[in-house]
Parts: sequence; C-alpha cells; structure tokens
Amino acid sequence: MKIKTSLCLLLTVMGCMTISAQKTSTADQFLNYLNKYQKKELTAIITPDFKFKRQFSTKTTGRKEFLDSYLEDSQTLIAKFKVIKKPDGKNQNYYVVEDQSQYLKLLDVQFPKWNMTITTVAGKVSQVLLAPSDDYDTYIAELNSKGEEFNTWMHENYPEVDLTKLTDVSQTLEYLNNYVDSKGILSSYLQKYDESTGAAVTESNNDEIFDNMTCVYRKTYTEAKRASFYPFNKAKKVLLISFNDEDWKLDYFSKTTKITDLAIANTSKELTKSDLNKLTDICYNYGYKKMELVKTLIEEVECSALKNAIVFVDENNRPFEYIAFSFGCDTIEFSSQKVSYGDECTTKRELLKQFFISKGIEIGE
Repeated sequence: MKIKTSLCLLLTVMGCMTISAQKTSTADQFLNYLNKYQKKELTAIITPDFKFKRQFSTKTTGRKEFLDSYLEDSQTLIAKFKVIKKPDGKNQNYYVVEDQSQYLKLLDVQFPKWNMTITTVAGKVSQVLLAPSDDYDTYIAELNSKGEEFNTWMHENYPEVDLTKLTDVSQTLEYLNNYVDSKGILSSYLQKYDESTGAAVTESNNDEIFDNMTCVYRKTYTEAKRASFYPFNKAKKVLLISFNDEDWKLDYFSKTTKITDLAIANTSKELTKSDLNKLTDICYNYGYKKMELVKTLIEEVECSALKNAIVFVDENNRPFEYIAFSFGCDTIEFSSQKVSYGDECTTKRELLKQFFISKGIEIGE
C-alpha cells in the first residue's frame, strides 16, 4: 500500500505581495488567486492550452483538471507555496517557493523548496513549471521514510483501506490526523505555516531597503515630456474629483471600468496647464531613492466611503481613464494597465493627497 505522491505536489502560493518596485504582474496575480483558490479569477487569467508541469515527474496537469480536481484538492489540503525569492525575466517569472500543506505537516515531512517558472503570453499564464531545488534528494528520502511509517500504521489499523484508491483527499487527511493522535504528537510540535485562505505575505525586515523606497525628487522629465505620457496626452481635460461609494474596494488594476459618468462627483476641479505641470511633476519626477524590490504586508482596514480620483476626460466629456484613491487606507486603483503614475515610492500618495487638498477637493480619511 503506497501513498499517492501527487498529494505532495499540490500547488498554491504565498502570494498577494505589494511589490513596491513595480506593479503587480500577471504571474503575481495568478499566484494570489491560486493561494485563495479563486476559480473564477484563475479561469480568466490562464490560456486555453494552460499546462502545469513538474520537471521531476511525467505528470502534466491540463487546464480542466487544474481548475477542477487540482484546485479543490489544494483547498482541502490548505496547500500553499510560500514565496522565498522572486527575480524577474522577460515573459517569464521565476520563483523559489516552499511547498506547504496539511499533508506534509501531518506526515511531519520538512516543507521542500521548488524552483517555479511561470510563463505568460499576452497577459495570461500559459504554463507553470516546478523544478527541484538543492534539497530535493533530502525531501524525497524523508517523504519515503515517513510515508512507509504511515503505510505500516495504516496496514495495522485499517487493513481494508488502500490509500492509492481513495479519490477524496479529505479521507486521507482524516487518517493522517488519527495517525498523529495515535502517536501522541501535539499539534504545537508540527511545522507552522499560514493556514488561512486569505493572501499570504512575505515581509522584508531590512530597514535600509524601505528607506531606499522613499520618494526623492529628480528633474528627470521636462514639462513637455511629461505631457506626452499616456493618458495625459489623450485627455481633452483632467479633473480631480471626490465621490461617495462605500461598496467600492479598490483593486490595483480595475477589472471593470467604474468611473463612467462625471455625475458621481461631490466636488471637482478642472486642472489648468499650470496644475497639470505640477501634477505630472509629482507623478514622474518623484521616484525611488534607490531601486529595490520590496515586499510589504497588506493589511485589511476599513476604508472611507469618500474616495478621490484623477479623471481623464475625452472630447465628448466622457471619462476614459482614471486613477482612484482611498487616501484613508492608502489604496489605489488604475483603470487599466496602460495607466501609470511613475514609481510607486512610499510617499507619493501623500504628495498627491496634499495636491488634492491644495485644489479644494475634500479628502476621504
């Protein structure tokens, strides 16, 4: 009687990182959705020919299996991949991840690390590849040894059960919990990891890195150059507005356009050429003290119903892009991935908040 090794390879992720040096990538979004087992969002972000491959196995998981049984089993096992390292590459994203799950926790197998490559094409994920890291041989040896101990216990206590024929992983977990109880192992002695279904986080403790993310003024772009950046170059006029919407939770990139009518505004201010010069100066000439990749904690806080936005209006007096803010809880939403306000340095939103105030626009706190 053997344990199905595929149970050890279920994928989820330590995701939902705020990456201060760049906007959230397609790969990061994919990992965040996977970590929270969001089938609808994953369906939209993977290609029709999506494949999940393992370099150490002939097993390839296609789109349908990934969205159905694979995702369901991951949620049952509370499986997660904690991101240890994330460098970048053109059209590919490379991660070092720690594989965490209830299965490995209860079996008392040290969580292994994998090299993960996520390939993206035209804003969607086409392939995920897991490859062994340096601790692979140690992991396999421990998995086999402790797996045999569990198999022996199962044969003695449940001789009628063949684990390889179980289709419901929750049953395997039930046997594993009984196994742990029978050995008198306290749960406090087992490996700890984030077992919530919300977004896991990675935190940097390097104060110097955070200092490098502070906004520093550099006169990099002239007024004319800044005016040529989208969407400023396409706008007939640019407005600052405040509006009330207690149900709107800002995403970094909007999934659907939310500001379609200027009638939502409580207060508004059309910017003059001088105002636009000041606004674009804040956006594009304030940047990082020193470029670093920083991962910071995301904390859920209550946001005010009163929100603000920079709204870009076309020749028909209709909004076509926006940057929305909830200054009180420090969140932002871009209407599309084409919109940028330059480096996401740590004090830029405060500078923009003061700009709104200077133009007589009420601010949500």
